[in-house]
Amino acid sequence: MIDGPIVVELVDAQVVRPLRRAVLRPDQPEEHSVYPDDDDPRSAHGAVRLAPHDPVVHRDAPAGDVVAVGTVLLDPPPWDPARVDGWRIRGMATRDDARRRGIGGVMLDALLTHVAVHGGGLVWCNARTPAQGLYARAGFVTRGGVFDIPGIGPHIHMWRTIAVDHPPTVDHPPTDTRPLTDERGTGEPPSAN
Repeated sequence: MIDGPIVVELVDAQVVRPLRRAVLRPDQPEEHSVYPDDDDPRSAHGAVRLAPHDPVVHRDAPAGDVVAVGTVLLDPPPWDPARVDGWRIRGMATRDDARRRGIGGVMLDALLTHVAVHGGGLVWCNARTPAQGLYARAGFVTRGGVFDIPGIGPHIHMWRTIAVDHPPTVDHPPTDTRPLTDERGTGEPPSAN
């Protein structure tokens, strides 16, 4: 069990890959945990670590242990491949003993802040179906139906927009989380055109 202070930081891709693989792709080769744009300087990789502490608080996990990770990179959504301000959340992973404590939300908030500071735009992900609540609490909405990624499981597209220089917070999501609509009122994400 994890109780006590945590530290959220942006790190190199090499720091997030071990937990990314252990949680999301444990039965797949190591190279499946390396994303094509991991090393793009515009990408961001976040890690939540246990803060320095009294050893009694974190009996089973030393300070500095990475307990959650996530990545955001420039990538247009599949429904609008020409979009230039598309950001994709990938590799969100939390250690089993750190789940259901809000740590994933803290990690997601850090990635959304990176997007806001770097121009904002449409943020999307292929959310694993059990993680829909995490994204919904951060203002994401679903698009389309559930689909299966072979060898990984059921997912659903989720998205939201982030304004430039207005970092979001997971604890205080926007009061109006209705999806933006196009001129036809379809409820679909706005296109880049």
